[in-house]
Amino acid sequence: MLSPGAPVLVCVSGGTDSMCLLHVLHGLSEELGFPLFAAHYNHNLRGAESDADEAFVREACEKMSVPLFVGSGDVASEARRRGAGVEETARELRYAFFFRIAGENGLSRVATAHNADDDLETVLMRLARGTGLRGLCGIPPVRGRLIRPLLGVSREEIEAYNLENGVPHREDSTNERDDYTRNLLRHRVVPVLRKINPAVSVTEMTALLREDEAYLDGLARKFIEENLSEGGLPAEELRALPRPVRSRVLRRFCGAGLTGAHVAALTELLENGGTVWSLDLPGVTVRREYGSLKLGKAESAAFEPAMIPLDRRGIIDVAGFHVICEIMTAPGTGIYNSLTSFLIKRDKIVGNLKVRPRLPGDRLTLPGRPGGKSLKRLLIDGKIPRHLRDGLPVLSDDEKVLAVYGLGQDVSTLPAVGEPAVKIEIQKTEER
Repeated sequence: MLSPGAPVLVCVSGGTDSMCLLHVLHGLSEELGFPLFAAHYNHNLRGAESDADEAFVREACEKMSVPLFVGSGDVASEARRRGAGVEETARELRYAFFFRIAGENGLSRVATAHNADDDLETVLMRLARGTGLRGLCGIPPVRGRLIRPLLGVSREEIEAYNLENGVPHREDSTNERDDYTRNLLRHRVVPVLRKINPAVSVTEMTALLREDEAYLDGLARKFIEENLSEGGLPAEELRALPRPVRSRVLRRFCGAGLTGAHVAALTELLENGGTVWSLDLPGVTVRREYGSLKLGKAESAAFEPAMIPLDRRGIIDVAGFHVICEIMTAPGTGIYNSLTSFLIKRDKIVGNLKVRPRLPGDRLTLPGRPGGKSLKRLLIDGKIPRHLRDGLPVLSDDEKVLAVYGLGQDVSTLPAVGEPAVKIEIQKTEER
C-alpha cells in the first residue's frame, strides 16, 4: 500500500477511525519516507456540528503539520436534484473531491479508514439485498490508488489504540440513529452475531473469496480475448463453459449493468434456445445468429447532449456518468495521458462546451499520433465494443471534438503550464 516517496492523501472526517488512521500514517510517514496530506469534506448535513467537525480536523492537522485540503457541498440539495439517497450522494461527492485533489496534486495514494467491522457490515448489507460471489468479497484493501490500511483491524482495536495514544476524535450524532441501513445492522444484527461468536469477522473469508473471484474473472477475460471474432463470441463454446465462468463472460461481454436475472435469462437461452433468438438487455440487444452470440445497439444507447458550465465548478450526470468541471490554471505536471480526465486550454474552446454522443464526421488527433483519424476508426482500433460506442461521452465545443472518454484528448487543446484551463473528469456512476 505504501512506498517510499509516494505521497499519500488520508481522508479525515474527525471520527474515531479516521483520526486513528491519520495518527498512524503520520507516525509512519517519516519512518517509510512518504509525504502525507489530508482531506476533509464537509457535507453540510448537520449544521453547526458539521462546521465543528471541519474546525476540529483543521486544528488536528495543523498540530501535526499535515497539509489539509477542505471541500464542501450541499449534499441534501444534490440528493433531491438527483432523486437519490442522501447517504449515496454524500459518498459520491466526497469521493469525487478526494480523487480530484489527489489527481490535481499528484498524490499516488488515497487512504480511507475502513476497518474490519465496516467490512462485516458491508457483507451483511449485500447479503440482505441479494448478492453473488463478488458482493461477498467485501471491501477491497486496494483498488487503483485507493487504499484501506485499517481494513484488517477491528473497531475495538482502533478505540484501544486511540485511548493508549491520546488520539482525540469527534462523535457523529447520526451514528446513533437507525435510519441508515448500515447503522441498523451495526446496532441490531452485529451484536447478535457477537453473542454467538465474540470474535466474528469476515476478514479471512473476504480475502479468500477475492482470490476466487480474481481467478474466475481471469478465466472469463481470457476466453473473450481468445474467442472474440468480428464482434461476436462462439455460442457453443460459451455454452460449454462452467457456469461460474460463463456468467462472468456474459457480464464482461454485455456490460456491467446486467443483473442476476439478466444472466439467468441469457444462460437459459444459450442452453435451451434455438439457433436464432434475441434478448433485450440494458443498453444492448443480445442476438444468437446460428453459431455466434452478437450484440446490437439498443434504441436507448445514445443520450441527449448536456451543456457544461464554463464559469464555475459543476457536476452533471449524463448517461451513467458523472462529468465534473473545474476551472483552473494548468499545473506543471499534467494529466494529458489520462483517458478519463482532460485538461483543456480555455481559449481553444469555441462557444459552448458540451458532452454529447458521437456524430458522423467526428475526428480526433491524439498525442503521439499525428494526422488525426475519424472517431469511428479510433473506436474500431481501440476495440471498443460496438454496443458501447454511441454511449461514450464526447467532449466538444461548437466546432470540434475536444476529447473522448476512453480514448483521450485532442493534441491541439493541451494547455501550457500556467495557462487558463478547464479540467473535465468523467467517472462511471457505478465506480464512485
